[in-house]
Amino acid sequence: MLVNGNHRLRALEPEDAILIFRWENDASTWWLGNTITPFSEATLIKYATGDHDLYRDKQLRLMIDFKIDGEIWGTVGAVDLYDFDPRNSRAGVGIVIDHDQRKNGHGEIGLKMIEEYAFQHLALHQLYAEVPSKHNPSISLFKKAGYISCETRCEWVRGSEGWEDVELMQLMNRV
Repeated sequence: MLVNGNHRLRALEPEDAILIFRWENDASTWWLGNTITPFSEATLIKYATGDHDLYRDKQLRLMIDFKIDGEIWGTVGAVDLYDFDPRNSRAGVGIVIDHDQRKNGHGEIGLKMIEEYAFQHLALHQLYAEVPSKHNPSISLFKKAGYISCETRCEWVRGSEGWEDVELMQLMNRV
């Protein structure tokens, strides 16, 4: 578990399946990733109780918790490493913050914590994110976390109003 003040990143627990069910089945956000169908609760319970190995699965989801009232932890989001590439020392990053917890700094802290984990513990050289160009809250979040936009991929994802460009954003480990 990684702790930073009032935030922590932790492994999935079975009780996380309910939150993940809500996030993964929000069809309004599917265009931000690669999801096109809903997940069953049974599938997500199996996922939350399963064995996760970054090197085998090439992905890892960690839950973002926030300390409420000084001692009680509440889950406010999740951060993912995906397309983990140990040979080239890089991974993609995705993040979700619960709707009622957005704009409270949880996303930026979650990104900083996964950065620390990726660069210090996994010895990665870079993290990257593919962010729809019109999704200003995500662009702003990644820029605050130090990511730079290095490429625009034209008509890369299909949004609700047609094809959308995607910004490839990178963060390099300069240590």
